[in-house]
Amino acid sequence: MSAWTHPSLGPVELIPPKLCPKKVWQHFYDPGEHWERVCAVDVTVMRREAEAIVGAARATARELPRLAGERWRRARDLLVAHHDGDYAPAYSLEMSSPETMWTSSMDGAHRHQALTPRSVFIVVQLDRPRSWVVTAFRPHPPVQDVEWDEAELRRHGVWYFRKETGVNVDDLAPAVAENLRRVSRTPATTKELWWLASAVGYGRLLGHVSEVHDALPAAEAALSGTPDSLLEELRRALDWQQLAERLAAALKEARSEDLEVVLAEAEELLAVGAVVGGEPEAEAFCAEAEMLLPWLPAEWAHVADRARHRLRATAAQPSLVVRLWSAVEDAATAALAREVAPAVRPASRLVDALIPQQPRWSIWRDRIADLAERATAAATSWIDRSIEGLTIAPLAPTMGGSGVANDEWAVRGRPAPSAPHYRVFVVDEAYPDGWEVTEQFTDADGELWRLDADEQALVVIIAGERPLVGVGMAQVLNEASTRDDVVARARELQPSHATKARR
Repeated sequence: MSAWTHPSLGPVELIPPKLCPKKVWQHFYDPGEHWERVCAVDVTVMRREAEAIVGAARATARELPRLAGERWRRARDLLVAHHDGDYAPAYSLEMSSPETMWTSSMDGAHRHQALTPRSVFIVVQLDRPRSWVVTAFRPHPPVQDVEWDEAELRRHGVWYFRKETGVNVDDLAPAVAENLRRVSRTPATTKELWWLASAVGYGRLLGHVSEVHDALPAAEAALSGTPDSLLEELRRALDWQQLAERLAAALKEARSEDLEVVLAEAEELLAVGAVVGGEPEAEAFCAEAEMLLPWLPAEWAHVADRARHRLRATAAQPSLVVRLWSAVEDAATAALAREVAPAVRPASRLVDALIPQQPRWSIWRDRIADLAERATAAATSWIDRSIEGLTIAPLAPTMGGSGVANDEWAVRGRPAPSAPHYRVFVVDEAYPDGWEVTEQFTDADGELWRLDADEQALVVIIAGERPLVGVGMAQVLNEASTRDDVVARARELQPSHATKARR
């Protein structure tokens, strides 16, 4: 599809093909977003078609599973077709509506946000020569097993847009006061209690603002009459475990948008949880978030802007919401400090330009280097030969194609003769915790991984005289650190380096 031209932003391309599979799986197939109401197609049929190829149900796999080979190509082609055929026309038409609300200025990451008439939230990255859509989704209250009609989705969408694009208390307080005035009666259903609890939760956070302070007592009175059974029903619908899993997954992404969505939902769940008696679960989530957020990369420093705005808006009064945003700000500040520390980055601009920024997953190289090498000479020789035998080459043109190779490169490898017990993992920006490829590392010289021309990956081989039984790379490395028969090696591979080597 061709780009749409915004009156002031200029040409805006749609979601790029590389991101289409992820966004279609994550948003278009999400039953809670109800895209069938926007584009008038049976999304359920399309989702089931994709699930049959992917081998996973969208209901239990929010993130698109990692696939390889022909299976990945089939899934990718189908997901891109669903984007081009239905998802893209729907959000493009919505985005171009004259009634769509846009942010008046770009944020710290050079983006604009928009909310369309039918509650599609759009993020546009400003770029040259054309800007492009990063994501398009329909916000809905983050509770389990509650069906929201279209009027309720639009109500939440307006609140989500005002909440996420307001940069100070003057922007947020009027919306909070308005929500409080709308919920003046005792709730009879879980949905009514959600609106009330959300309004009261944010009302308590901004109770120092006069217009919020004046509207809060009536809503608190309505809350006091809520039956305990209804409070318990809403507490059960707050899925803290899934939220923590999504936070961990978002921190592994190449861009920050998923993290920002999770933080927005976490803020609201924390506000609601404090109102309905869910403090223990909310505190446990905060504790887990505080352990995960230090992985926040320095290039996402703009996320700290949102944290600072929220802390100022709430006057940093003690609450679980303030605890969360304080953890975000601390993590971003620490990440920036690591980025500019003289011991990490050279002071000379010339040297800094010549030495590329370290990947987010470079921590694994340091950990592998710290492992004591007490393995036998045979195991050490084997792993050295195996790691050196890794190759990277552009994919050949497909039969019947244009005859021009695409931008994908294949990482291949096979074990040297007389192999000990071994495990093999690939680490990249999308999978910083490592993805196991041991089954592909065989005498058949299998394909281990695929990279785009501008990507890089770390291949990690861990070998021992006895089997390595840990689940995942972190556990295997922990196991290796306690044994005297294990050796590990890592090798970074990047298509641009291979291109230079061939010249």
